[in-house]
Amino acid sequence: MNNSDRSPDPRRAGARILDTAEGVLIALRGCTLNQAFVEIVQTAKRHNVSTLSLADALVAIAQTRAVQTVDNADGAFVAARATWGHFFDQTAPHRPARLPYDEDDEEIASGA
Repeated sequence: MNNSDRSPDPRRAGARILDTAEGVLIALRGCTLNQAFVEIVQTAKRHNVSTLSLADALVAIAQTRAVQTVDNADGAFVAARATWGHFFDQTAPHRPARLPYDEDDEEIASGA
């Protein structure tokens, strides 16, 4: 069996989504990895959605950089938007600036 015949392991995909969502919260809130994990789990429980669905929704919101473009019908997206949407508000003064990207979509370090 070669690598192209194998289907992706859903556990690895889920772990990657959760890791990415934790990174988003660390960047937004300046919290620890453990605090980010606990916040995601507690928020999922409070809104009665799965932890991975909530993590995926947070990552989707962070990628689009526009809270309004996320599917309104999904409970996980509603929970993510209600909990962390203010961090992505275009008018919020604390919203981090993006570094410029080169043509290969790699971040270019600022000349600081």
